[in-house]
Parts: sequence; C-alpha cells; structure tokens
Amino acid sequence: MKTYLNLIVATLFAISGCTTMQDDDHLPFLDTTWNLVEIGNRPIQHPGPRIPHMRFETDKVTGFDGCNNFFGEYTRDGNILNFGLLASTRMACPHIDEFDRQFNQMLSMTSGYRIKGHRLELLAEDKRLASFLAAEQN
Repeated sequence: MKTYLNLIVATLFAISGCTTMQDDDHLPFLDTTWNLVEIGNRPIQHPGPRIPHMRFETDKVTGFDGCNNFFGEYTRDGNILNFGLLASTRMACPHIDEFDRQFNQMLSMTSGYRIKGHRLELLAEDKRLASFLAAEQN
C-alpha cells in the first residue's frame, strides 16, 4: 500500500512539473516586441519596409501600424485587454492607407488576449482579431 501511495505522489509531482514547464514556454506579455503576422485569419500582405508591431510596457503601449508610430495607454486584467487613447505620427502613406486603418480598427475592437508560446493573439470576445509573433530579443 505504501509503494502504491508513493507512486501516486510521484505521478502527481511529475504532472505538476509538466504543467509548470508548459507555462514557462510562453513569452512574457510585457517587454516583448510583437510583430503582426495575421489580421483575422489572413496573413498580412504589408508592402512597407517595416513590419507592423507593438510592445507593451508596464504603463504604456508603443508600436508601428504599417504607416505611423503610435503610443498610448492600455488596461489589462487577467486576459482582458483594452486600449485607451492612442496617439500617432501623421505620415502620408497612400499605398498603405487601408492597412493602417484595419490595424487601428483591430486595436479598438480588442477586449482580450492570449499568449501561446511565441504567439500573441488579440481577441474580441472569443474571436481572434490578429496574431503576432515575438520578435527576436537582443
């Protein structure tokens, strides 16, 4: 009976260790640069020289929407994520106008997020709005 109990305890420790290891595989939300790879279920077709991206710090978000740099506030509570007022530069990008509008509309619709490994997904309810991959960190 004691051997059987020891086997159960060892199994429970092994399972909990695996769960912890999987959680550690996720990159941190803060201080990671996230490069946009999909809006909705479509891979992005960005014609510009820079990849649209964002980076969350403790009290602000910064990024690039495909045409303009942006910065502003966000709130996060668990997996709930909302963007506050965002300010941006006002560059003229006639060949990218539609893309940056889609990007900014996606941010305004965001109500949550999840991180799976190196992928950040922005959500509206349970619908995926966009996917980002972590940039290589230096």
